[in-house]
Amino acid sequence: MLIVCSSAAWALDETAMWDAARAKADAGDLLGAQSGFIEFLSLFPSSPKAPGAQLKLAYIKLKLNPDSAREMLDAFSQVRTKYPTSAEAGEALARIGYLHTKSDTRQAIKDFTDFLASNANHPLTAPVEQSLGRLYLRTGELDKAEAAFDKAAAATGAASSITEEAALQSGFVKIMRFFATRDRSHLPRAIDALGKLTSSQRLNVRARADLGIAEAGLLMRKPGEAREKYKAAAQKYADQPYFRGIALFGMGCCSQYAGQYKAAVTDYEAVLAALPGSTIAEKDAAWRSIALGSTSGSAQAAVTKRGAWQRLPGNEIVRRSAYQRAWYLRVVGRGHEAIAPLEELIAYLPQGDSLCDPVLSLLARCRASEGGEQQ
Repeated sequence: MLIVCSSAAWALDETAMWDAARAKADAGDLLGAQSGFIEFLSLFPSSPKAPGAQLKLAYIKLKLNPDSAREMLDAFSQVRTKYPTSAEAGEALARIGYLHTKSDTRQAIKDFTDFLASNANHPLTAPVEQSLGRLYLRTGELDKAEAAFDKAAAATGAASSITEEAALQSGFVKIMRFFATRDRSHLPRAIDALGKLTSSQRLNVRARADLGIAEAGLLMRKPGEAREKYKAAAQKYADQPYFRGIALFGMGCCSQYAGQYKAAVTDYEAVLAALPGSTIAEKDAAWRSIALGSTSGSAQAAVTKRGAWQRLPGNEIVRRSAYQRAWYLRVVGRGHEAIAPLEELIAYLPQGDSLCDPVLSLLARCRASEGGEQQ
């Protein structure tokens, strides 16, 4: 009887120690929780809760020393070393991968692929697949990025915020693959993928999907259809300055591609007119503030550079709109109207900016022709 009672008390102490340490962690007493879990592991190293305690110690280390990558890596590695067959070891590997994303892309890719190979149907599967896709974007492996995003989008049981974002990224990777290969077969696939997201409950998702579809249409050499989609997006997101700005810029790209140069002037003027301020510096500052405040900093726009379509980071469209407006003023015979805006733009651009040489060249041509030149 004595032995039975002692065993029961021992088990109760184990549960009580675990609950006490966890309660301290939940209450924000990280140092107290840390001491509690360390003591728990010293007394009950073979407990079924031991892997969880070791993992919680790693998360506490993450909060206490967020800038010490080595300490955090060591803490999560201990979970794998001490309890290699536990479910917690898989989670620890995923966290090690996230830590490596900041310093070692290739190692992070290995960590995530190892995690996925040995942790099927884990709750972290979808976010890890999504993170793996982003890492492949860093390395330029677009086919692998697309595959990873597709797997994340198809993950069962994952939060819709993850699956929709992954599906969106997959659609944009298809557009990126066009830019990398000039193979237009990727574009209908992009439109199909993005089209499934235009009714999303999330504004950020459906807006980017609408803009992506319009961009793909332009790249498919359908500027009329694309312009209508950009126009619809500008109206649909009239109260969303960032998305509306990208849409207005896209309309200008469509007009120039269709050879409707007067319309292009008007479209690029609309981008600038939509922003507060009277100078290009004020408008550019306003736009960059809008872009930084947007939940869609990854949005981009198509633009012609050196005669070929390339992608332009969304935060650059004000400068590019000012340049494109001046260019097409000259094309339609109003080059004299472009001189003052170009002088203002070149005075504002930082030295070495990619637009400096094109602006100086265009300014010289406008000055050389009294009324502009027809192209």
